[in-house]
Amino acid sequence: MIDKKDFIPLLKTTILGQTCIIHETCDSTNQVVLDAAKNGVPEGLMVVSEIQTAGRGRQRRLWHSPPGRNLYFSVLLRPQCPQTRLPQLAMVAALALHQAIRKVAPELDIGLKWPNDLWLQNRKLSGILCECPPQSGDRCAIVVGIGLNVNAQWGDFPPELQTTATSLAIAAGHDFDRTTLLAEILNAFDELYIKWLNINDLELFLSTWEKADILRGRTIAVQRPTDQLEGTVLGITPTGLLRLEVAGQGEVVISAGDVHLKLDGQ
Repeated sequence: MIDKKDFIPLLKTTILGQTCIIHETCDSTNQVVLDAAKNGVPEGLMVVSEIQTAGRGRQRRLWHSPPGRNLYFSVLLRPQCPQTRLPQLAMVAALALHQAIRKVAPELDIGLKWPNDLWLQNRKLSGILCECPPQSGDRCAIVVGIGLNVNAQWGDFPPELQTTATSLAIAAGHDFDRTTLLAEILNAFDELYIKWLNINDLELFLSTWEKADILRGRTIAVQRPTDQLEGTVLGITPTGLLRLEVAGQGEVVISAGDVHLKLDGQ
């Protein structure tokens, strides 16, 4: 298991992970932090679990959580900002993941897929789920949950994921120290979060995002709650929305949806 006595000395944060709880098993780290948020726990709380029995991802999907292989953790943030800005934190978290992984595995070509996925060798490497607890007055809070496939091998994935998911170890050919990687992620996220708090949008982050963007210039399908759009990705707006060129409609701005790359011939 990840041990706090090894993890805490590696932290260089001022907010994230200063309060850290490590579980051997829980239903969902997001749920543990959501429950804690109702009781007024301070910003920066992080919950890590070796196993999740009911881990969840975006679009109400289950998140497969084999024990002792990967990283499953959630952090509580209480930014003093308009609630309309909160969705941007998923992209900030993705950038932090990307920065940390590049530091420990610079040989791997990690891509970013809007709104918050990391991809490696055309397969999904991680997922991020942001959820807000019930608000009290003017208090603003958000839980950022992260699942990162670190040392999983093919046999750790269920059959339905073996063609779409991957891990750092599979791509690199060796295991990674999860404790070091977790600290690097928290250090990067803390730095980017503080920077984000002091600006009004994502403008300062867009050039970094664009360098790793796997969607820009490609044809995609976006499944929205009421329809599906197909078009060519133009980029990201300063507020974190997806810019899509749609035939017959011109530029359409997408705030949320499930994105699928369109392959040649489809």
